[in-house]
Amino acid sequence: MTNLRYIILLTAMLVILLFSGCEQDLNLNDYRNSDIENMLVVNSILNPDSLIGVSVTHPYFFSDKHVTFKPITNLNVQVAGESGEWEKLLYNGDSGLYLSKQKPIEGELYKINIIESSDTVYSYDVIPRKVAIEKVEATGEGPMHIFWDTDYRFTYKITFQDTPDTENFYFLAIEDDALVDEFSQMGQVDYTADYVFQVLANTINQDIQGWQPDGVFGYPFSDKGIEGELYTITVSEVLQTPLVGMIKRLPRKIKLYSISKSYFEYMVSVLSMDYDESAFKGNLLSLGLMEPTKIYSNIDGGTGLMGSYNLSTVNIDLLQLAGGWPSK
Repeated sequence: MTNLRYIILLTAMLVILLFSGCEQDLNLNDYRNSDIENMLVVNSILNPDSLIGVSVTHPYFFSDKHVTFKPITNLNVQVAGESGEWEKLLYNGDSGLYLSKQKPIEGELYKINIIESSDTVYSYDVIPRKVAIEKVEATGEGPMHIFWDTDYRFTYKITFQDTPDTENFYFLAIEDDALVDEFSQMGQVDYTADYVFQVLANTINQDIQGWQPDGVFGYPFSDKGIEGELYTITVSEVLQTPLVGMIKRLPRKIKLYSISKSYFEYMVSVLSMDYDESAFKGNLLSLGLMEPTKIYSNIDGGTGLMGSYNLSTVNIDLLQLAGGWPSK
């Protein structure tokens, strides 16, 4: 009985210690670094269809509560194209950006200069030329067992001409394009089979092991190994147990971005850090207070990214292109 009472008492003491440990407050202020917290974080993604815009913020300390990054609104932000003439950008409160009156031109180099007190932050990038999607083909198979016995697989063949005699970088994404009131379904897109994404995986797996392009938002790739070719990318989409009798269309938007080298390097560094791949869906991943060298940055005197892209889009009906729902 004495031993039992001792065990019960010891257990109760351990539980109390565990729960009291969970209640402990940690003071992290000793880890703050004013130089980093006052650093300028500059993000500017240029494309020929939009006015030049520049976001400038400060990093946040990782334990500070925040919802958004507060823009810095009183800076001297300038941009210049190949003419060399600097334009001062005005801050726009609705967008939270310093905006230009001009849209960038493909093939041209653009420079950003930001002056804060006696400090200057600088970057530049070249707007890539558009690479058109020349042809899209699709085939279907099913019903078949993938996850269930009633799944279907559609295979895309997407053809484009890589620009010869230059190093090129791209980003491919396939998205649902159904109308708001349209009954349709978007499946899981598999990018793992094609050569260009295997090259990407080999690059990333130099830093982490076992990475595969098995997300759903799209991936970057380079023209390494396909330089100057008329190349056809093969990707597939799996629909799990679709309501075949009710779905009449499978609208898809195929996007082929020509991206600058800096934008490509940034994306690869994000993937190599094993971030949530939703960083590729929407706005740029915020750098916060991480060491700037761990994620690619081309901002001299600060951190962040100046990148650019040029978009080619094709809208298709996957079901029509594949000749309807396949059957065994």
